[in-house]
This record gives sequence, structure tokens and C-alpha cells, in this order.
Amino acid sequence: MFDFLVIVLQFLSGSVMFSYIIAKKLGVDLSKVRDSNPGSTNLWRAKGFKWGITALALDYFKGTFPLFLFILLGLIKNEYTIAVAALAGVMGHAFSPMLKFKGGKAVATTFGAWSVLTKWQGPVILGTVFSLFSLFKRRTTVEEDSFRVLIGFLVLGVFVFYKTLSGDFHVLALYTGNFAVVSYKHWKDWRRFFLKVRTKRKSSGLY
Repeated sequence: MFDFLVIVLQFLSGSVMFSYIIAKKLGVDLSKVRDSNPGSTNLWRAKGFKWGITALALDYFKGTFPLFLFILLGLIKNEYTIAVAALAGVMGHAFSPMLKFKGGKAVATTFGAWSVLTKWQGPVILGTVFSLFSLFKRRTTVEEDSFRVLIGFLVLGVFVFYKTLSGDFHVLALYTGNFAVVSYKHWKDWRRFFLKVRTKRKSSGLY
């Protein structure tokens, strides 16, 4: 029963849309910014570094709290419950009741979830891929940003594969659910990205 309560609390924590709340206080309608995503990236674009990094940090920490506190206090130890609770935080952001279950893309909250399960490993893998991608292209489209997320998860999948070989199936459970949520939220952008690549290749006569 307590395990179920932890999962529910983590979902509720994830469902608090800090970027949306901050934007509303600042008089910004995030639905009219870039891809209409109610997340920290669009708040950053609309109101600058200070507000953007604040929302980013809050979105990250809601992916760890209160789950991390329960783990620290020794109130929850089951690895699969921890994995499901971490995923619940991601789902809370992606399908927030605050926004009639139409939340954000849950990338920052994903970093928080993986911090709980793998400490620095998962977030460093995702962060490194994102950073390398940014080095090659500073100004990116919505589709390119989403493609970066896809590449990050594919690389993370290699790490998860090796963790699974060691018997850490709870990590696979989080990855499977997290990838499903991220795929659902980014699918249209991925489709447009590959359509653009295909069109570009056709116009250049590559095939």
C-alpha cells in the first residue's frame, strides 16, 4: 500500500507544471512560443536564462522528489517500485492534470528520474549526447531538438542493455516506459524530421 502511495505522490509531483505557472505569472502564453510545449525550454526562449534555468531546475528536481527522500529515509527499497515511481514522475509531467492531461515533453523530468535510479550515469549519457549535438549545430529547429532526444535515448539504450545483462531489470523497466512516453510526445516531430531529410536527399539527387 505504501509503495502505491509513493508512486501516486511522485506522479503528482511530476504533474506540477512549473514552467506554465511561472510563465503565467510573467504574462507569457507558452502555447504561442515555438512548438507550444509548456516546458522550461520555451520559457527560456520567451523570458531568458534566469527564468528558464529556474524552471529547468524545478522540472529536474520534481523528477527526484519526493521519491529520493523516501529512499534516503529507507522507507522504500524495492527496485521495481522505485523504477515505476520514477516513471510516474515523468508521466505526471507528460500528462499533467493541471493542463487537462496535455503536459510537456518531459525531458528535464526524465533527467531527474534517471538520477534516482542510476545516480550520475543516465543523466551524463543523455547530457553528453545533447551537448555534442549542440556543438555541431547551435540554432536548431523543433524537429532537430526532438531528433537529439531520440539519439540520446538510443545511446542510453546501450547502457541499459549492459545493465540488464547484470540483472538490473528495473532499469530496463524505467527505460521501456520512459522511451514509450518520450516517443508519444515526440513522434510527430520525429516524423517531420525524417520527412525533411528524405525530401532534402531527393532534391539533391541522393536517391
